[in-house]
Amino acid sequence: MAPLGRSLLRARLKHRSKDCKAPPAGNEVPVWVCEEEKAVCGVTKRTTCEDVVQALLEDHRSGPEDGRVLEGEPDDYCLLERWKGFERALPPLARILRLWEAWGNEQPHVRFVLVSSGGLAAQAAYHGGPSVVPKQWDRGPAQYIKSLPEERRRRAVQKAFRKLERIRRERRPPRRHRIDRMVQLIIAQDHTIQQQIDRMRELDLEIEQMEQQLQLEHKYSRAEWEGAVCGGFAEEAVGPSQESLVEEYLCASGRLNQLDLQIETQRDLVEKLTRDIDAEIKQVCRAEGQGPQGVLANAGPGLEGPQEAAELGRAMCDLERCIRYGLALQAQVAELQGELQRSEAALHWGHQECERLAAQLSALQVDNGVEPAGAEGGPGRSQATTELTDTDSDTGISSTHSQDSLSPCRDVPPPRDTDL
Repeated sequence: MAPLGRSLLRARLKHRSKDCKAPPAGNEVPVWVCEEEKAVCGVTKRTTCEDVVQALLEDHRSGPEDGRVLEGEPDDYCLLERWKGFERALPPLARILRLWEAWGNEQPHVRFVLVSSGGLAAQAAYHGGPSVVPKQWDRGPAQYIKSLPEERRRRAVQKAFRKLERIRRERRPPRRHRIDRMVQLIIAQDHTIQQQIDRMRELDLEIEQMEQQLQLEHKYSRAEWEGAVCGGFAEEAVGPSQESLVEEYLCASGRLNQLDLQIETQRDLVEKLTRDIDAEIKQVCRAEGQGPQGVLANAGPGLEGPQEAAELGRAMCDLERCIRYGLALQAQVAELQGELQRSEAALHWGHQECERLAAQLSALQVDNGVEPAGAEGGPGRSQATTELTDTDSDTGISSTHSQDSLSPCRDVPPPRDTDL
């Protein structure tokens, strides 16, 4: 024990007032000295029995000389632990606060008594037991346990296990507290799961928005890329034949873009018209449920006057005309779908033509870079190519005009077999 720790220990009578002087910080351990109970103040977890003996002797010697009974050095004294008729000598290096707290609820029945080592040896000899070795605690715990009989070692081990089980039961929380803790844990986990689900939904929405944006960029970047490529070819072109090919290529690309837009518009209009026709037919069939003759036959017995019969007949005629008009619209939709397929075929042909023109342009560039003498035949070949391209472009323009004439956005005349 360090000198500073020993100076903090002080012994006083148990019944003495505590207001006279504040005790040092720490715990108190009661010790009996000469049939008198004293409280050792300032005991910490590092305080040993040797420190307590020294503090008790210093307190005893500080009193009047007439009352001094204990004489000698601290090594001549030791602490004796008594409990219900059992007692044992404590080694000097034993932690007294740890021993005191280990007794728990049995502390009222435990006493620490300051005795002389010589008196303890004489008492053991009087009872006929083996002589007490003065410094038996110098041996290690393992050697001391091995020196005990087997039965005593077994009982010591069982006692230690029982004590550990009791301490474990005392430290174990009640079942109600465990249930409350589990409920709180489940609630916290549920809250965390809900937060993760919300975050996943937000990420899904962000992913969908990014996909839509990428689709739009991919849809409109094709035309820009073709225009940029054609612009680069136009800058690198030198002869008049190459310039004409570039102009034709640009015109064909513009017509293809216009044709794409027209096809998309016509496809949307055809789908809208088809949905309207289907809805009208379903509504008519749902409203009537039967053919015109069946409705007239079912409604005939309930008619009372000729005026109501005439109104019903006119309604049936209007219904028949509507049905015929719907069938005619379906036929027009079929024709529009055929035109749409033909437009798609023309668009595919236009793409092939653009690829062919690009191949011719690259071939002309190679000829100009490798064989300069062959540039004389370029105008005639470019003129033939231009004529062919103009013919194809006229065909594309005429097909575009034919599609515009069949567009549902214009005023479509009623079918020949209807009265509308």
